[in-house]
Amino acid sequence: MKRVLERSTDSSLCNLPSRISVMVMCAVFLPFCLSSAGGEPPVAVKRRGGTVSVGLESDFPGFDPLKAHGLGLSAATALNLVGERLFDTAGDGRCIPVLGLSAEPSDDGKTWTIKLRKGVFFHDGSPFTADAVVHHWKRILDPANRFRGRLLLRPIRSVRRVDDHTVQFDLRAPWASFLTTISSIRFIASYIPSPKAVDAKTYDRAPVGTGPFMFKEWKTGERFVVVRNPKYRRQGKPYLDGIVFRFQPDPQTRYASLKSGQIDVMWTDRGNVILKAKSDKSLVTYEKEGPGATVLLLNNTKPPLDDLRVRRALAHAWNQDFFVRMAAGGTVPSVHDPFGDTLKCDDVGHREYDIDRAKALLKEYGRPVVLQMDHTSTPRGRVFAEITQQLFKRVGVVVKPAPCDYLQLRKRLITNAYQLSGYVMRGNGDMGPMLSALFFSGSPLNLTRYGQPEMDKLLIDQLTESDPVRRKSRLCSIARLLNKDVPIIYAGGIRHYIFARPEVKGIGPIDLGIARLSWVWLDR
Repeated sequence: MKRVLERSTDSSLCNLPSRISVMVMCAVFLPFCLSSAGGEPPVAVKRRGGTVSVGLESDFPGFDPLKAHGLGLSAATALNLVGERLFDTAGDGRCIPVLGLSAEPSDDGKTWTIKLRKGVFFHDGSPFTADAVVHHWKRILDPANRFRGRLLLRPIRSVRRVDDHTVQFDLRAPWASFLTTISSIRFIASYIPSPKAVDAKTYDRAPVGTGPFMFKEWKTGERFVVVRNPKYRRQGKPYLDGIVFRFQPDPQTRYASLKSGQIDVMWTDRGNVILKAKSDKSLVTYEKEGPGATVLLLNNTKPPLDDLRVRRALAHAWNQDFFVRMAAGGTVPSVHDPFGDTLKCDDVGHREYDIDRAKALLKEYGRPVVLQMDHTSTPRGRVFAEITQQLFKRVGVVVKPAPCDYLQLRKRLITNAYQLSGYVMRGNGDMGPMLSALFFSGSPLNLTRYGQPEMDKLLIDQLTESDPVRRKSRLCSIARLLNKDVPIIYAGGIRHYIFARPEVKGIGPIDLGIARLSWVWLDR
């Protein structure tokens, strides 16, 4: 059963025969990806030149995976221009060659052989070869380096060079989401950096990749600038001379800058600004629902949340539709599972808003329920805590908000020093690895300290199951068990918004919150 991704042209789709179960996972679980590696829409004339300014909420933490650890939306949008991944995904979920040309698993599914593109160079002039891929992945997988995302890569045993343009990934067991995980646009380890820049310890602040744009300047707290790669392998691309990312924490300021023409593109997740911008006919709206969710974390080891009756009572006291209206202006959907539009389950046993049921469970528990809710001291965090306090007060539960900065909150979550907290379950093309990280009993990222043998078995089974129908069944069973045992309460799904001035053309569809800007051009 050989499964091969065949390349026909530079932007061709990876052919996935329908009889192949492992590779079909990409198509089954990634329908949200709407763009090709090129990502440009069919337009008649694409002008060259000019610079586009993009308004973002926050500065970047850096780009070295061992230092930055993760990749937020802002940083991922920039890194996607400078760096490249082995594969991308198309609108129907098929895989597209980027730095990799083909991926072929062994018959037992435990070894993947990846053929690499020839004639590619990093921005510093060094060649892209198998050595660069191995250099990167060995660094990521080395336990001594303590890469935080290594937890998502546990099935990978090793990576080795076969020849100058071939590498092999050896797995501990067949892994259904291998290819989608190592190629995710939101995974910092997916991007192959220049070994020269990594060894020189300059990559974190001055990323060097093989992408259509090159790093030029980073002024902390103000701007990040990339310019056209004149030697990019795709002739005539990119179209722009450069892209400037401007850091504007206040969403109203970003909106005003977009209206005045100081910036050309804006990202925001603030409901009031989204509603205003969507109704503005002088702007173009790009929006896309995705996987993931905003949730309440319930610490299963801290009384009274160690009692299932209390957790279920809170779930019935929670009015998600009210929260979505009040906190986000109705700009995100209410959800019953973490899959968004990437996977549709039948009934997952979501506990609906039912005050009488909540009160009955609390009466059965028989003791007062007082909870401390840790939250960030941002406007977003305060609103989350205030609404939570208001909703639970209706059933007699007392919530005491405890504001803190982001680093303090993260420490409390990791060290199990909290009862209740808001959290964003980050979306990914395949939610299986993320669910394993958050809910497997032995995972260091199991922030709720939820432990259930049935859940552990489901998480292991979905990891190795290659049949897409059976794997979907396991993922839906995971969602059903989460609603049964209530380690989390859903506070809204994910819908991403990008707003642009009409002269900005060629923005690719939003992918996990990231707007594709590689082939943007200006009609002015």
